[in-house]
Amino acid sequence: MQSFYERFLLDITQVFDFATLEARRVGSVYIEPEHLLLGLTHDADSKANQLFALAPHAESFRKQLQVPIQTAQNAPTVELPLSSAAKRAVAYTVEEAHRVRSTPIGTEHLLLGLLRENHSTVPAFLATLGIDLHSARNRVRQDAGLPALEDEPGSEP
Repeated sequence: MQSFYERFLLDITQVFDFATLEARRVGSVYIEPEHLLLGLTHDADSKANQLFALAPHAESFRKQLQVPIQTAQNAPTVELPLSSAAKRAVAYTVEEAHRVRSTPIGTEHLLLGLLRENHSTVPAFLATLGIDLHSARNRVRQDAGLPALEDEPGSEP
């Protein structure tokens, strides 16, 4: 059986690296969901960018996403932990991959996980681009060769 982290594709591990750079750029001591979204914009060839065209919006994301800045007292080389909201988004990411029966976890699943995390500005911001959880799930399902869902009874936002 694969461990949790072995299921992450290389492109999603690179997103975490880019999210760390984004968090450090603004002096945050945590990686927030907003940093993960910015991390998704770095690789134009990732599945999330192929499906949702996030990369062209990178600068707009930086300007409009108001990530609280928490200055670090530690040296900048210290590894940054995920905030509680980012941890939940990662947990949702794994659930979303499971929903479409995908063993590997990719950037498209991370985007779905970020859309589920209501304690961040990411879902509202993506909604301004026409990306909501239901339509994004259907796009990921269709890309995986699964039928789109009309509605999702009993599912959480």
